[in-house]
Amino acid sequence: MICLEEDGLTWRLSPGPDLIGNPLIPAIHGGAVTAFLELACGAVVAHRLELLVLPRLVSVNVQFLAPTRLRDLIARPVIRRIGKRAAVVHADTWQENPGAPVCTAQCDFSLSPL
Repeated sequence: MICLEEDGLTWRLSPGPDLIGNPLIPAIHGGAVTAFLELACGAVVAHRLELLVLPRLVSVNVQFLAPTRLRDLIARPVIRRIGKRAAVVHADTWQENPGAPVCTAQCDFSLSPL
């Protein structure tokens, strides 16, 4: 389940057993983490630009810094730049301590019509 926090700046993914990628740890699947970050970053851009649909993803770069345990995952997307044709969003993601991220991401979006 994904929910937007009250502060409007953080997103929370509450994983279930269907998102386990490594059952030995257990850890959240990297694809689920990446999809969560893409959605959160795209939604921030769509909200800022008052778009009715999410912008088109051009590239995503995720650095996994630690295992993402089967606990709530919290992301804080920050728009770094919005231009005429592209937007760049960074997101830090943590589980218990905002000062100890488990992964970071950069998402680049196209703002040009198809």
